[in-house]
Amino acid sequence: MHDVFICHASEDKDDVARPLAEGLRAAGLNVWYDEFSLKLGDSLRGSIDKGLAESRFGVVILSPHFFAKKWPPAELNGLFAKEILGDKTILPIWHDITQAEIAEHSPILADRVAAPTLHGLDSVQEKILDVVQPGWTHKASRGLALAVSPSSIRLFTGGWGVKTPISIINRGDSPIYAVTLRILIHGAGVTADSLELEADPQVPPIEEVIGNVVVSADQLRLNCSNTAQEQIVFFTFHTIPPRGTRVLSVKGTTPGDSTAEISIADFDTSPRELLKRGRDEVAIVFKPPETVVLESTRIRTRRLP
Repeated sequence: MHDVFICHASEDKDDVARPLAEGLRAAGLNVWYDEFSLKLGDSLRGSIDKGLAESRFGVVILSPHFFAKKWPPAELNGLFAKEILGDKTILPIWHDITQAEIAEHSPILADRVAAPTLHGLDSVQEKILDVVQPGWTHKASRGLALAVSPSSIRLFTGGWGVKTPISIINRGDSPIYAVTLRILIHGAGVTADSLELEADPQVPPIEEVIGNVVVSADQLRLNCSNTAQEQIVFFTFHTIPPRGTRVLSVKGTTPGDSTAEISIADFDTSPRELLKRGRDEVAIVFKPPETVVLESTRIRTRRLP
């Protein structure tokens, strides 16, 4: 069974269909896409019918070229037939086309929430992954994709402090570095500094020794407030290995009902460096992904025996 079938006009192959198919496949999806799935001598009609029948979702790239073709609308009719028998199947992508122009051809499609390529293919890929892999919120960039779950947690409720594990998965076959989580706090009087955070260790570690203290490049924490006076924690893992998972446990300690929103703020393809100068100075360069006031910083350390 394929996760997605990509339906497109040939003129949209280079700009949208191929890079989107490659990105989704790199993120672990089983993708039916003509360049991946058709072999010499295959029946075009038979292969398309088989792809439609054996795919959970149809990603339909709607564009002026799409509506000018014969084959793509025929594929779309097949996806509509599947929807009559089951759940949501069609995931529309808008490319160089407006809602009004789509309505001229298909009022039903024009009324659906769509992912426009105007915001970039990374954004389109994230939205598709969120639907195909429910329960996870995705962040895509430069052909890589990460997922985090849950995206909303309780910190304190009914007199009880709540501890919740947050999982971050690398969907691809390459390591991802400097993965920064954004923890946005909702709750009167709850400060970023009051959260207790505990993460699994990086293997192998990236460390430097200062005196009798070992300083790690992993698990950098910034407690901040933003321009709206909201409390935010940025927490950075140094590395998430290919297809690997890192886990961060978050616990609220301030009495009073409170919650937090969890998202992936940013990630990099280069390792976060641990700098050392002389015998007693270390530094990690970090630029917050938004305008904030830095209130405190924490790094992971341990004492030598």
